[in-house]
Amino acid sequence: MLPYGSYLAISIGSVCVIILVGFIILLKLPLRRLVILLESVFRFKEVRNIGDDYAVIDVCNDQFEISKTISSRLPFVFALGMCFLVIILVFIEGCIFSTRHVYSTRLCSDRTPNCYLFKSQLTSFKPIYNFICEPDKPIIPSNMSASYAVCYGFVLPDQSSIDLLNQLGVCAGILSMVESLYPLAYRFARHKYRRICLILLICAMILLEIIVLSMQLNVTFITIILLTLTEVLLVNIFVLQYRHMKYPANLTRMGSYIEMKDML
Repeated sequence: MLPYGSYLAISIGSVCVIILVGFIILLKLPLRRLVILLESVFRFKEVRNIGDDYAVIDVCNDQFEISKTISSRLPFVFALGMCFLVIILVFIEGCIFSTRHVYSTRLCSDRTPNCYLFKSQLTSFKPIYNFICEPDKPIIPSNMSASYAVCYGFVLPDQSSIDLLNQLGVCAGILSMVESLYPLAYRFARHKYRRICLILLICAMILLEIIVLSMQLNVTFITIILLTLTEVLLVNIFVLQYRHMKYPANLTRMGSYIEMKDML
């Protein structure tokens, strides 16, 4: 069984590495491939381009410039990066390295037999002890003062081809939901009072996440990840709409320039 420090290094370090490598790749990605990814994931349409250096994409009838500059790419890279991060984490959680956060007398699982026991979630930096739990026995015995446990297991050796295909289906389903719901949310946020409703929804989701964690409810790690993805994508909508309101004149000027150059 891994020492607690090694477990943290693997779980937190792998997420940090995925985020760093993913965002570097997306920021350095050729413009044409970035536009293709945006069309595939969010159905954003390209309306014009100049070679590999400049493109204008249509986001629900709002047009945005994308070039080689980081500032023009960042909102789109952030949205793509969060989607791919969630997909990777869901796949890892289901097929490689599974983790459970336990707050009650739940029974041990064959998938996650290696456990760290804590006095409470607030003391999760220092485990009371670590152990390998036996199947069908309580992870946290009723006679112990501890109330929180983290269990993990390397599940890759037990995976069949069907398991891998099922998990890939879950990942594809998440992307399909993003593809369908993100444009609807963007259109919904166009009007002032609807934007207020979305802000209230984001606040409610953040509050729900805090309540779930603070009250130590038995909610899966994947549920928290999906809630966080939804919050980030909704915030990104406001960033895109702010850019559209701030730079409308520049788009008109650039569009005229492109048309004149094409005619020449």
